[in-house]
Amino acid sequence: FTMSISSINEPCYGILCHRQYVDRVSNALLGIDNEWRTIDGKKEEVTPSTTPSVDQSSKCLLVPTSMEKGPRKSRTGFSLLVIQNCIMSPAQLPPTARRQLSWAGRLSHKTEIKSPCVAEEENNITGKKRTRGNEKEEDEQSDSYLSIINTVASEIWKELTSNGFDIDKEVLRIDAHPKTINSNSEVCLAMQRCAKAELSCTSNSPIKLALSSSVVTTVVSVVFTSQQVAYWGIAPNRTHFAELNQRLNDHATKEVAVEATDCKSGLDNSSACQLSSDTPVSRAYYKLAQVFEDENLLDKIASLRGINTSGKDSKHLLLNHGSGLDVGASPGGWTQVLCNQLCIPAVALDPAVLAKRVDSLAGVTHIRAELNSKEAIAGISQHAPYSTIVCDACLSNPKTLIEKIFEALESVKQVLKESGNEKGRVVTFPLCTVFTLKFPHKTTGSIARFIDTTSEALPDYFRRFATLGGQGNVEVTYKICHLFANSISERTVIAVFNKK
Repeated sequence: FTMSISSINEPCYGILCHRQYVDRVSNALLGIDNEWRTIDGKKEEVTPSTTPSVDQSSKCLLVPTSMEKGPRKSRTGFSLLVIQNCIMSPAQLPPTARRQLSWAGRLSHKTEIKSPCVAEEENNITGKKRTRGNEKEEDEQSDSYLSIINTVASEIWKELTSNGFDIDKEVLRIDAHPKTINSNSEVCLAMQRCAKAELSCTSNSPIKLALSSSVVTTVVSVVFTSQQVAYWGIAPNRTHFAELNQRLNDHATKEVAVEATDCKSGLDNSSACQLSSDTPVSRAYYKLAQVFEDENLLDKIASLRGINTSGKDSKHLLLNHGSGLDVGASPGGWTQVLCNQLCIPAVALDPAVLAKRVDSLAGVTHIRAELNSKEAIAGISQHAPYSTIVCDACLSNPKTLIEKIFEALESVKQVLKESGNEKGRVVTFPLCTVFTLKFPHKTTGSIARFIDTTSEALPDYFRRFATLGGQGNVEVTYKICHLFANSISERTVIAVFNKK
């Protein structure tokens, strides 16, 4: 066979990602933003925003593996990915994303072998085979990978020695995937043979191998994408563990802090210590927190307001020209984000109890009433206009939810006019709205259908929302995205309204 070895477009990572998060994680690592669309208030058509297209297929490779199937236990339910040209390390993803990654390795080289008998070898699995006591299917699979395994092992050994690897002092760890081809043990054996041949030693295991991060000095990561192609890289202990893998999986789960409260009293369930007002009261907190970490969104609002986003506290200035309205707020996760991240006064509307540590935040007003009740309309009117309207309420039909919110705000507009506010401005521009779409079914096909029907209805709803800010032509830019804290059957709609 012929062989080619090349450096690859770095940063490149091999990743084991929970299969439900593959698209979300790969898009984030590649910097692919969901398509923003624009609605002109005076026109009927909806146009895509001008954003550079990214060919994801050439940069994100999904490696078929049987480990994708089954429950999450024993690392099943995970997809194996090779992602090139990453704009960030997996360790820089939000903790809600990192908790879905069970392993990551930095890759720097690609080795490919080409044989004239590839088809025959794939069909007949010919070539050198070793005698084993237990002939299993995975043994036969690993045999078909022997050529690429031996070639990669030889190249890795050359790279190690050229970088000054001290075989007497250093300890190696080898992470090879997919595991179904017995890749780890096969690469270890091949590496030992390479070292033994070059050093002419009598020991069959001249290289010290270990798994523990406290012992290992160097880590080799290998991903076999086929019987002819492998991606691999070498990293020092700290780069692989402390700066990468010790920020994933269970390590990241510890960062996703949620301290729930009693649904009747609003008091903290945990009495061990006094909890900070910043401690999230629900998982939903991380949805809106991610929204307002979106640099594209923040830049849009900043440009509309003429604010320089380079300042440390620039986020606090983006939407401070109005109040925030959280519809269906209980227990108060999204209200926390409005107050703590955006630093704007927030109206929390929900007949249920608000968490005490949220209700006690400066600037929070809790209206305990139904959305379209007289109490709610009167309370919302007192704090208008609004620069931010958010809703994470659970309603089986997302379109019905948006309709109800609009009807309530129309009533607020009428109340404002009757009170002497001729313009009846419920909102102020630029206006940012964030709504969670919660679909009743969880199959892939049904979710796709709900997304399509909701997407068709959104432009009309947004045009109606634009009238809440008075007369004038309003441009709306929006997108539907799948946040890391969204469930499989949830999507989030983010929209920015601006008067032209």
